[in-house]
Amino acid sequence: MGATTLRLPTRGHTKTTVFLYTDGMKWRLALCCFLSAAALSAVAQQEYRVTVLHSFRVPFSRSYGWGIGGGQQVGDSNNLRSGGSSHALLWSGTPESLVDLHPAGWDASFATDVAGGWQSGYLERLSPEYFQRAVMWNGSRESMVMLHPQGWVSSAALGISLSDQVGDGRPPDKGPLVRHAVRWQGTPESMVDLHPKRYINSWAVDTDGEVQVGTASLIQGVRPALWRGTAGSFVNLLPAGYSGGEATGAAGGQQVGYAGRNGQMRPMLWFGSPDRFVDLGPGSIGGQALDTNGTQQVGWVSLAGAQRAATWWGSAESYFDLHRFLPAQFQGQGAFSLAHAIDVEGNIIGYAEDLLDQNRGKAVMWSPVPEPGTVVGLSAFLALLASRRRRAKVN
Repeated sequence: MGATTLRLPTRGHTKTTVFLYTDGMKWRLALCCFLSAAALSAVAQQEYRVTVLHSFRVPFSRSYGWGIGGGQQVGDSNNLRSGGSSHALLWSGTPESLVDLHPAGWDASFATDVAGGWQSGYLERLSPEYFQRAVMWNGSRESMVMLHPQGWVSSAALGISLSDQVGDGRPPDKGPLVRHAVRWQGTPESMVDLHPKRYINSWAVDTDGEVQVGTASLIQGVRPALWRGTAGSFVNLLPAGYSGGEATGAAGGQQVGYAGRNGQMRPMLWFGSPDRFVDLGPGSIGGQALDTNGTQQVGWVSLAGAQRAATWWGSAESYFDLHRFLPAQFQGQGAFSLAHAIDVEGNIIGYAEDLLDQNRGKAVMWSPVPEPGTVVGLSAFLALLASRRRRAKVN
């Protein structure tokens, strides 16, 4: 047995901890402590490179980024997500890579999410009768697959994973304002109606293949919703003491969204149930978490009357301002930005309003820049650990 004193960095001071352990435990515990310290340091020093995906190639003067994954980003040119004047858009990391997914014969198209090279979205017909059609693409307008279920009046695909798609639809035997959350597995025939009993409307907006998240509404207001593939698995995620909310992202056992408290929208992180949650709001600052990759969450906070793109690592204290990395034309009084989705590598998609171009929205991507000191230090530590283990085996 041995005793080793480790000095662990915490916020504002250094904490001294004495561990008693065997030599076999020593290096594993030291590794955990080193990784924790490295993670704290990386968050504090994290830098981002911003790519403005909007360019003259976009068929309209605005663009909005909604989904990211597998080296691809999707969005469209209408932040209202309805009402025409929009083309579904696909990028692969640069403005020059733009692919217009809009098919001929439709008034508008919207791309909502991306996974495994497939893009979810919907088409819109404005007249003579308004309706939407759920679709997915595989990188081109010619690859489009219709997901709309036979007999339903309208549908939209709002989220996608490697194994399923989610969205909402208007059933044939309901009123014109009724929406039901639905789930597909690649075909119209696979559609499952997720709508929970006793609720008026529902819609699903994201899936990680294990759970689906969205919203269910009552006369009293909206509720953050979670499903596990069926209507009967519905869970109301609203915690006690909060009033209303929506769930908007899911990955790796985490769900994110917002819930109301004291008249303010609070960014929320859940772990599968209403009593397992973290309020991510830093102090009295409100906002909304929109997506998670299972480790890091993204969304926005309200500062000085403006929305600013934000990210977190599981706690309110970890709040990190993404807006400050945007180019000069997005900075200034009344500046607006929003981080909408994050991939497993930590790349983030969203949009910001260009103050030098009539406050038009422009799709932007934040890419994390590796912190060299942390990477080098971790590599050196792992090399030392490996050499010690080799010597132990020889002896």
